[in-house]
Amino acid sequence: MSNQKPLKSDLNHASRLPDIFESAPTLTSFNTDWSNIILEAFCLPPGNTPEFSLAHYVISINVGPRVLANQFIESKCQKAIFFQGTLVICPLYSDHFFCWDSTLQMISLSLKPELLRLSAMELLGKDCVELIPKFGFQDELIHQLGLAMYTELCSQGSSSRLYSDTLANALTVHLLRNYTTQKYQTPNYNGGFAQHKLRLVIDYINDNLERELSLKELAALTQMSQYHFCRAFKQTIGFSPHQYLIQQRVERAKQLLQKEGMSIGAVANACGFTHQSHFHRHFKRLTGVTPKTFLNS
Repeated sequence: MSNQKPLKSDLNHASRLPDIFESAPTLTSFNTDWSNIILEAFCLPPGNTPEFSLAHYVISINVGPRVLANQFIESKCQKAIFFQGTLVICPLYSDHFFCWDSTLQMISLSLKPELLRLSAMELLGKDCVELIPKFGFQDELIHQLGLAMYTELCSQGSSSRLYSDTLANALTVHLLRNYTTQKYQTPNYNGGFAQHKLRLVIDYINDNLERELSLKELAALTQMSQYHFCRAFKQTIGFSPHQYLIQQRVERAKQLLQKEGMSIGAVANACGFTHQSHFHRHFKRLTGVTPKTFLNS
């Protein structure tokens, strides 16, 4: 163990993983529009971290080959073989460090404290909950949520706020249900929207297709929690809010492409697609043809 003073979370960036690795992240959502979670991906040679302490929850996922890893907390050592999908819920306010014996490919998910607090208030009626630190365990849902966020960030960059909000919310609810120090029963929501609330949300989405929408602002329209809003929306129309948003953007794009004088790039931008590749992929997926083929048909 190093004699250096343990690293603490940077108060100016309280939801980021401290700079504990020599290698910079290979991918990060820090400078994007993601509002509820920060994803950082690393490819690390064999080594160890300095001793550090966290003031927010971090979930780490091994997404590469098998690695033998150790975690040291207050002179106590835990050892585990990390296969692909093996997880860590890092402890809060405890000085600890890690070491590993071979190349480590890892996704780190830093939960913003406000998301956890609001979710706990909305679902449990408590403004303070504590997650159980865990080292070297499997949870397929967390693994898949992490991979989905990573894939979205790789392909879409910053143009995926509503999707990242939805995944972060699902992760938080799962953690509250399964990894708290006290067992809570989160309520299930089995109803859809009343017609006036559905029309309010649909109109709002269609009026704002050109910009990034957040789950928080959509849920606020209906005075529901983000968790209940997502469930009610899908139960009412059969799609998630993000899926519906993409569908409506493509429908708007079809209308604009039929007008003369607009380039494919201009149409993509007008419909909220930051990248033409993003526009091309979703347009072809939903219509069966590329925007260029549709334009020339």
